[in-house]
Amino acid sequence: MDKERLASWLHEREFIYSLLACLYKASPATQLLKTLSANRLLTSLVEDYDSMATPEQFAVYSAVQQLQDELDLGLKNPADYQKLLQADFNRLFVGPGHLAAPPWESVYRSRERLIFGEQTLAVREFYRSFGLETKKRRSEPDDHISLELEFMACLCKQAAKPDISTEKLNLYMSGQTRFLSGHILEWAPALCDDIRKAAESNFFRGLALLTKQWLKADAADTEMIASDLIV
Repeated sequence: MDKERLASWLHEREFIYSLLACLYKASPATQLLKTLSANRLLTSLVEDYDSMATPEQFAVYSAVQQLQDELDLGLKNPADYQKLLQADFNRLFVGPGHLAAPPWESVYRSRERLIFGEQTLAVREFYRSFGLETKKRRSEPDDHISLELEFMACLCKQAAKPDISTEKLNLYMSGQTRFLSGHILEWAPALCDDIRKAAESNFFRGLALLTKQWLKADAADTEMIASDLIV
């Protein structure tokens, strides 16, 4: 892959990771919902799945189409639809009470299923190895799904800099493959399964299926490209 195509691929992934991070950080505001609807940002990620797709890919395609249909219809009464999504978001990720899909890596990867566990510290150290720290590290676990996705977006952005050295490019690309395999893919698929099972809206069901499938495909692509870059 030449430098221009690589940069374009990295910028596209930066945008997708940033978008997913935003959708898992907080229930989307009405303006974001309108942007998603008008530009079909989520359905564009699965537009190739309706023809020569595997059964798994077609299931994702169908779920995201249902997400889009619900979104378009919901925006006829945007205030009510935003409230519906906020309630679903709170029940899944925030509380009060039992969370149907706790958004922290340590909950999924520790026996005690507690936040601020061993994995939280491991993720924090991974961020620090690239000179990054979360702004609310004392009050918000570093291994929240939105923060891990933001970190991936940051690594993509750094790797896409036009004047980057080969050494730095390899560093940022290997960082992406290691963080995907050692952290995100170790728990995010299970999180997405829990969201899909518990969500009451097509929006979050579709988002969960899309996230799981896209992460799987992106990890394979990233590993292949990163291995080709190593000199």
